Amino acid sequence: MKNIKKITLIIMILLFIVSYTLCYGADNIYKGTKSEIDASHSEDGYIKVRYLKETTKKLKVMIEKDKGVYTYDLNKKGEYDVYPLQMGDGKYKIRVFENISGDKYAAKQTVTINVKLKDVKAPFLVPNQLVNYSDTSEAVKKAAEMTQGLTNDLEKVDVIYEYIITNIKYDTEKAKTVKSGYLPVVDDILNSNKGICFDYASLMAAMLRSLDIPAKLVTGYSSKLNVFHAWNEVYTDETGWIKLNEMYFDGYEWKLMDSTIASSGKQSNSPRVMEYTNKLIDSKYYTKQFEY
Repeated sequence: MKNIKKITLIIMILLFIVSYTLCYGADNIYKGTKSEIDASHSEDGYIKVRYLKETTKKLKVMIEKDKGVYTYDLNKKGEYDVYPLQMGDGKYKIRVFENISGDKYAAKQTVTINVKLKDVKAPFLVPNQLVNYSDTSEAVKKAAEMTQGLTNDLEKVDVIYEYIITNIKYDTEKAKTVKSGYLPVVDDILNSNKGICFDYASLMAAMLRSLDIPAKLVTGYSSKLNVFHAWNEVYTDETGWIKLNEMYFDGYEWKLMDSTIASSGKQSNSPRVMEYTNKLIDSKYYTKQFEY
């Protein structure tokens, strides 16, 4: 009887280990019983995760480093989703969860990887689930078209920013009905010429990254708007002013840019409104929660 209990316990431990432990591949691809984590591009600032088959169950990916925790949805189609490694160098824990019932989830795969980024800005130069684009995206083609012949990154930032705040209108109806888990589709935003703050920030990040200009999509709170909000932080080595919103790039720090607020000023065609919105775009009114 004792031997049976002992064998049962060993089997339970092995099953537990199998559900959490992965097969380590030569290319840093970790395959579990239900999901796969591809960390072969970790030095470039991202990982890819997929479920091994289609499912009707809700799926989550949690990425942790030190005290930082990011939680994402994972698609149910068995296709890869791309997630940033934006918390710097060090040890990351990556977990894949499957919904059991209600709001209860069970971990199906756990991996710990050591990340050494080739550049601290690397995660903000590539596509990810929230800033999703490819070489064939219309947004990428548009960015290349508008900046053709320009060699200065600050000039490129100015052109992209000007285009977005001039042409993309705030979609108040979408803001009322958008659901949890919504992900921007940059070409849809570009073609419809409207969106919510999340859309503005995703489109701008995608267009700038496609030009090799580091751009963050940031979410958090705006005390002036008194809402959960999304904006960008942009980096260039060049120094100078973007006159429209009186923004100075010093070549050292990331610069906060809020195309949602700026668009309301620009599209008003009112100097008074523009002056007011310029004052709202001040880092002291913003509290960052997450960056992608």
